[in-house]
Amino acid sequence: MDFTAFINDAFQGSLEQVWIMAAIIIPLMLFLEIIKDLNLLDKVSSLLNPLTKLYKMSNRSSVPLMAGLVIGISYGAGIILEAAKSGDLDFRDLYLINVFLAVCHSLFEDTALFMVLGANWIILVVPRLIVALVVTLMFSRWKRLIAVNGSIANINKAGSHYG
Repeated sequence: MDFTAFINDAFQGSLEQVWIMAAIIIPLMLFLEIIKDLNLLDKVSSLLNPLTKLYKMSNRSSVPLMAGLVIGISYGAGIILEAAKSGDLDFRDLYLINVFLAVCHSLFEDTALFMVLGANWIILVVPRLIVALVVTLMFSRWKRLIAVNGSIANINKAGSHYG
């Protein structure tokens, strides 16, 4: 195969993939904008209240958590920043939201994109959710890590890095 044929095949294959991703992302973004405009995210986020109770977070943290899960970090960051600036969430809530979303964000968009490439959605979603749930639970119970005053607590109080 000559170089120009290779470039041509690569270009055509790339364009096909871009069109497939656009066919998924554009309708999804439109749907998410409609949800946001109708304030449905606030209503649906109440489904996460049992999760926020498990982590000992305020119920107000369910909206930014749901936003990050559904619409990803880029859109969700706006909602998280808005909640942080308004004072609705304390440092601990913001920290735990970020821990959870670092592992498990943009569940629908990422899953849809990888399913187009042939991935199994169960393998994509379930491990991410389990790891996010466990890691966030561990951080929520590690009281010395998350300080009340809005900074990382001094873990080395007894002179040991582990104790």
